[in-house]
Amino acid sequence: MKRGRASVAYRSLPGESVCEATVAEAVPDRLTRAFDFAAAALGVLVCAALAFLAVNEPWVSDDFSVALVVQEHPGLWDTVSHWYQTWTGRFSTSALVWLAVQIRPVYGVVIWLGLLLLVVLTFALPMGRFPRATKADLSVLGLVMTTYWFGLPALEETVFWTTGSVVYLWPTVAALLFLYQYRRWDPAAEAPRRGPVPSAMLVVAVFALGVFVGASQEQVLVACGFYLVLMAWRASRARQARNIPAHLWAGAVGLVVAGFVSITAPGNAERLSAVPDQNLPETLLASTKYAVHILVDWLPPMMPWLLCFLLLAIPVARTAGHAAAENGRALSEWWVWVLLGLSTAGTLMLHPYFAAERTAMILAVFLVVAAISLQEAGGSEPAVQQFPLAAASAVLCLFLAITAGDVMLSGWQARELRLGQLEREQRVVLLKEAGERNLTLAPLRHDALRRGVIWNDGTTDATFWINQLVASWYGVDSVVIAEGAPQGALGP
Repeated sequence: MKRGRASVAYRSLPGESVCEATVAEAVPDRLTRAFDFAAAALGVLVCAALAFLAVNEPWVSDDFSVALVVQEHPGLWDTVSHWYQTWTGRFSTSALVWLAVQIRPVYGVVIWLGLLLLVVLTFALPMGRFPRATKADLSVLGLVMTTYWFGLPALEETVFWTTGSVVYLWPTVAALLFLYQYRRWDPAAEAPRRGPVPSAMLVVAVFALGVFVGASQEQVLVACGFYLVLMAWRASRARQARNIPAHLWAGAVGLVVAGFVSITAPGNAERLSAVPDQNLPETLLASTKYAVHILVDWLPPMMPWLLCFLLLAIPVARTAGHAAAENGRALSEWWVWVLLGLSTAGTLMLHPYFAAERTAMILAVFLVVAAISLQEAGGSEPAVQQFPLAAASAVLCLFLAITAGDVMLSGWQARELRLGQLEREQRVVLLKEAGERNLTLAPLRHDALRRGVIWNDGTTDATFWINQLVASWYGVDSVVIAEGAPQGALGP
């Protein structure tokens, strides 16, 4: 008997009439449909609320810095070459920064689309396919979205911050898409899977994707390189190395070449020269602190949501045993994705000076991929189907309702900050027209920042780096943020 179809086929218990049994089963069936409809509506509400938050996220700190660089070097090539020579070899990221500045009014929409792509690819990578319009797939997507909202380290910096999104969100999205091309190729299969894209176009596209990933961020470069080595080793063991498709070779070449060009950039040496020197004991101590922060401070908020995935996977894992490995699906095993995530953290341990909370974001993404892969190991559908449908739908509704409410509150706060920032800009214009060159401005925030909202308003010290950035952006000599200063666009 299939759950939710009791009115079609049902065997009554002794002493129970068929009519009574049908009615008893019909009640939870209707309840399940009601929860499903509510979950779908709440999922749409969550997506809309995330879009509202993304388009209203204000510019802060480094956003002004990169915009000033783009102003001084307006061409795409000028911007990329300037940073390549003076600050960073991540020429993919530099190109994204240039683009973000050009489309500043609508870049929030781009961030929102990137977050949705991240959720979809988090599902696709362990499953080996993109989600379908089924309850099981949509349930997992909803849980992934909730997990990322409440558990992703430094969400406001890695996703919703303009500068942070080009360094973390988009490189992660590109890396998952890149890995997906290799995840779909199974060395134990009789023939590689081929999509509808012509072979030559596919080769060029995957090569370009490899170049983008290789020159976007060192953490994803290491993770993708590690995965390629693992796949090559497995293909060699299966004696399938000669059958690796041309587009996968092209992607690997693009990744390695771009990674080499990025790492050897003169700008990297310039950037490292500004970092205080550390001896080996100091480096080991800093690396240990970084690992402790990951385990104690940054990942624990995600643990309850990962537990939800694991609870869904247990009924399947107990019955499936090692069926996945026996069927040649080792690349989808959970430990592979965990190792890839750990490799991203290990990259920062080599130079822990840059090991901020946001660097744990990619590790967290791979942990979610690993959790989903446990569900995939036992069959073609997620293990959410192992639970009573009404209970699963009710829990998902609760998660989505909490997420929608929290995202909306964050969106309203971001909107207030953005409107205040626009009003402040109008005031600055009036003060500059009045001949003022040293400005004292009122702060825009008096309450605690919510999840997903990033803001740093400067200080009373005009020499503080954020104050100096804002002053340069406004085109004045100095800016001080102080309580009691006049507000609004009117003069003092």
